[in-house]
Amino acid sequence: MKTKIFFTVSRSALHSDPKARDTYFRVLKELESHDSIKLITTIKKDHYPKELKHLKMDLTTAEGKYRYVNDRGVKRAIFEADGVIIEASYQSFRLGFEAMYALSQNKPVLVLSKFRDYSRLIDQPNFFGAKYTNFTLPDEIDKFLRHVEKHRLRNRFNLFISDEHKKHLEKKAKFYGVSMSEYVRKLIEKDQNQDTH
Repeated sequence: MKTKIFFTVSRSALHSDPKARDTYFRVLKELESHDSIKLITTIKKDHYPKELKHLKMDLTTAEGKYRYVNDRGVKRAIFEADGVIIEASYQSFRLGFEAMYALSQNKPVLVLSKFRDYSRLIDQPNFFGAKYTNFTLPDEIDKFLRHVEKHRLRNRFNLFISDEHKKHLEKKAKFYGVSMSEYVRKLIEKDQNQDTH
């Protein structure tokens, strides 16, 4: 099974800045060279529902008739992805939200930038940053993909629980804004961390 990677960029820079567009397409080309991944990207609008992929949406359109289509698509793509890559050389409020949302879903996140290494600013176990050049880009992506593949969820585990247990899980999952499965994984990780200290 291929590793699912969601790649996202600043939509406003993509549509208004030729330099940013060149940067994004260089990263896209590098990602597309990896046969081992299934890539979903905001550049190609793979995250939109099939019936809306043909639309040429910009920020004003998204706020009108198709309000929240991009937001819902991004959240769904992040939820389904094994890892998230963000090209953040051209900053955007939206990209910060997407990084935080992915981290809240316990997804590994790589933030690429030509100008700064964001991993020096954010202390999260699943957060990776890289200040890159065209020469170092393939290595940064390879490193991240190896990490994602190593930590990807691949084992299914079923169990029966009581109605009381289910209500508790639903309540906690809702409180933390995660799925019940994700909440159980977080409990296991918390227990693992206590074992190592």
